[in-house]
Amino acid sequence: MKHHLPFYLLAALLALMAPRAQAQPAESAPPAAGAAAEAVEKMLLPGKTVAEAVTEVTGVAISPLLGMSVVGAWTYYWAEDHMRARLPWYCHPYVWGTGLVLIGLCFLKDFLGTAAPPLVKKPLDFAELFEDKISALVASTAFVPLVALALSTMQPLPDQALAAAAAPGLAMTPSLAWLEWGLRTPWVTIPVAVAAFLIVWLSSHAVNVLIALSPFGIVDSALKLFKLALFTLVFAITAVSAWAGIAFCLLLILLAMLVAGWSFRLSVFGALMGRDFLLNKHATAGEIDDGVKGFLSRSTAGVPARTYGRMENDAGGSAVFAYRPWLILPEKRILLPAEGRVLCKGVLHPGLLHRDAPDAAEKTRLRGCLILLPRYRGLEESIAARHGCQEIVDSALLRGFKAVRHWFVEMLALGRPRERLA
Repeated sequence: MKHHLPFYLLAALLALMAPRAQAQPAESAPPAAGAAAEAVEKMLLPGKTVAEAVTEVTGVAISPLLGMSVVGAWTYYWAEDHMRARLPWYCHPYVWGTGLVLIGLCFLKDFLGTAAPPLVKKPLDFAELFEDKISALVASTAFVPLVALALSTMQPLPDQALAAAAAPGLAMTPSLAWLEWGLRTPWVTIPVAVAAFLIVWLSSHAVNVLIALSPFGIVDSALKLFKLALFTLVFAITAVSAWAGIAFCLLLILLAMLVAGWSFRLSVFGALMGRDFLLNKHATAGEIDDGVKGFLSRSTAGVPARTYGRMENDAGGSAVFAYRPWLILPEKRILLPAEGRVLCKGVLHPGLLHRDAPDAAEKTRLRGCLILLPRYRGLEESIAARHGCQEIVDSALLRGFKAVRHWFVEMLALGRPRERLA
């Protein structure tokens, strides 16, 4: 990709993250110096064009461990022997080799876990969920900044090269010069590049949360294939066309920005539910007095679903849900339904339901209200008494497990004394 025009396209639209500028043409620099600069340019960092840089950051954001491992292995493979010692940390075999081994173990878990029951496979899915968080933390602090820092070493493009590569009438105006200066300034490029990475990763991580929470193996496989296809598509489109690669990555960033709030709430939901599940946390009866923590199961009073907070009683004895928008903004409260509250026992976590008023046919319907953390399993009676729940019911899944257990007891006559014949 020997065109400078994509550089200015991205500068005008996004102003971020190009790890290396294009090497100057041979006629604009001495041949020996140009060849040496091109060699260093190619070996020290994986991307030497804007399209490659945006692709690397976007692809790694979709799957941090897989992305860093692939980029590191690719760069190491194509590097000259004498340049490999100067490659970044993620390009060394012990780093990307370890990453590929972990990816292989995850694939083996998914392949063999399709026939395993959810209670066996789901702990591994939640463990993979936290692995994705750790990989994203490493990538955002030790991979993306390297891409952005490389801009500070880029050489200014000569006016004649710009005029040749740009559209007719475009020249090195003060605005373009200012954009080029901004892209070569680390304290500008690093925050923007990290922000773009985190926005895309947040949406991708939400898919991992859905995988961990889904009780169906076929859904898990479909979601993982979707992530892998998207990861492959990002690199494939850029390999065909720099313009198309930049446009596709910018589209992904835009879409991720539009669903950032939903992705953030779902990520918090998966992290806290997975933590309680993996660590087998159990709350005490005394902790209920300080409020019962959980998530809204549906939009309530303008507050979106999966908002994290706690259920407590206000001074008048009414049940309220207290929450902080984005977890850090001032606390707000909304009233929960005063009548028809039902506590639901679940296999993994309890929940609060609301029984609608009977209709003309004298039928009622239970609607989800709150999803409580798994730590409150076994305290359903105490929570119901504390917050005025009229009844306690079993979830559909729990009723199914109980029905299976009852069937086995009936068929095998377990736990029943033998009757003596007269």
